Amino acid sequence: MKKILLWLMVILMIASFSLAGCKAAPAEEAEAAEEAAEEVEEAAEEVAEEVEEEAVAEEDYTIGIVLKSFQNPFWLMAKTAAEDKAEELGVNVIVLGTTEEGNYDEQVAHIEDLTTRGVDLIVVVPAEASALVPAVEEAVEAGIPVINLDSPIETDKVISFIGSDNVVGGNMAAEYIAEQLSGEGKVAVLRGRLGNPVELQRYTGFTEKLAEYPGLELVAEGVANWEADEGYTVMEDFLTAHPEIQAVFAESDRMILGAAGAAEAAGRDDIIMVGLDGIVEALRAVQDGDIAADVAQRPDLMGAYAVEYGLKYLETGEIDEVITTPMTLALPDNVDPLIDAWEALGF
Repeated sequence: MKKILLWLMVILMIASFSLAGCKAAPAEEAEAAEEAAEEVEEAAEEVAEEVEEEAVAEEDYTIGIVLKSFQNPFWLMAKTAAEDKAEELGVNVIVLGTTEEGNYDEQVAHIEDLTTRGVDLIVVVPAEASALVPAVEEAVEAGIPVINLDSPIETDKVISFIGSDNVVGGNMAAEYIAEQLSGEGKVAVLRGRLGNPVELQRYTGFTEKLAEYPGLELVAEGVANWEADEGYTVMEDFLTAHPEIQAVFAESDRMILGAAGAAEAAGRDDIIMVGLDGIVEALRAVQDGDIAADVAQRPDLMGAYAVEYGLKYLETGEIDEVITTPMTLALPDNVDPLIDAWEALGF
């Protein structure tokens, strides 16, 4: 604003000096007046550009973010990172979660509330791919752009998808198990909530890669709905029905932590345990040797990117259709920096 006021003063000075200098012969007067008018017009255009730029910079944007349950450290970290990035960029952010991981009714209510409140942009991690579609499309119809985070929503109305490639994550887990078993052995998988697109992607990635090794046999599957307690129970069943199991992949960290607890209780420290998410508890379990490996996503980057690229879209109208967040196979020799990233945000 100070720059704009300074420019206005310059315009007035140019005008006054130019007019004062016009007291000459009539022809000279006309020429000087024309030159003065041109100078004033050019200065005015520059001021208009300054005003427009400052208006954009000072726009008070609000971004609404709908995540899943904050009982899951993954989403709590995404929330913390989003709020930190919003403070850094000077953006208002409203981050909402659910009481249960799969409670899409609460998510629908959150989206409808944010639409009513007239936020500038909404970011959504769907608990269910289709249930949120009407609320998302109503937001879009109301003029609010929507970014899809982490797992896909079954609509083409979103402006971008930000998240990991979950098929690749499943591939990474299977490849690691194949290497550890030298291509031969008995394997089990703990599945998340059936019908969830992320579950299907992780399962597909894991089983397709596993099929590349004829000596690896998938002998048991069980649904544990992303939860640690269910992971514990299903793992107990695995150990009873298939004591020959040599490796277990869980499609989420909470499930692998539960399964690891069951294996420890049964005295089975010989089983290769692999998770996927990258929450700090699982990374510490890798560090401590309680599980063998974890395919680590970056929930901090998901939260930060939601705000950063959301703001960029609001300011420029531009955003990539897909923005991929990285994954790392966390092992005892490389896990420390990943834990540091969590601890830097207070976890």
